[in-house]
This record gives sequence, C-alpha cells and structure tokens, in this order.
Amino acid sequence: MARPKGENVIRKHFKLTEETAKLLAKRSKAENMNESEYIRYLLLNQSEHPKSRELEVEVMRLRNEINKIGVNVNQIVKNNNSHIYNENEREILEEEISRIKDLMSVCIGLFLKI
Repeated sequence: MARPKGENVIRKHFKLTEETAKLLAKRSKAENMNESEYIRYLLLNQSEHPKSRELEVEVMRLRNEINKIGVNVNQIVKNNNSHIYNENEREILEEEISRIKDLMSVCIGLFLKI
C-alpha cells in the first residue's frame, strides 16, 4: 500500500510500549507490510464510527442472550408438548412469550436506528 508519488508527506512521531511495538512489528510482518503501511492500512480500512467495536461487542452479547432465550423456549415447548403444564401455566407462558416478542421488536427497532 505504497502512497502515490508526489503526495505530500507529513511525518508523525509517537511512542509505543515495548510490547505494543512488538505487536505492531509482528502484525505488519504477517501482512507483508512495513509498519507505516500497516498503520495506514488500519486507518483507511476502519469503520467511520469509532464506537463500532463497542457496538460489535454489544451485538455479540445480545446474540448470545437471544440464543439462551431460544434454548429455554425450546425446553418449554418440549415440556408443553409432553403435557407437563396445566392450562393456567400455558396461559402464563403465552403471555411471557408475547412479552419476549415485544421486547425483541423494540431491540431490533433500536438496532436499526443506529
């Protein structure tokens, strides 16, 4: 990722810990780039939102929670099909499932607005 000829060059000097410097050297070598090229590559290929990593982590956390809810729902359905629950318990389960659907709709709506 060499820069085009004739482009102005602005030099930046910054400090790194020894550990960070080793990490930069290792990762740039793994990508077959020198350290400057690797830093430019990282800067130019990041999302425009600095909080995107936090958002990705939150989405992963929500995905795991939704998966756990799905496992619980599957267990409930299995027990329901086995006629373990009485009619009153079934009504309560239906209300709770309806609440979960409403909450999921709200979460999806919020996520789409981001």
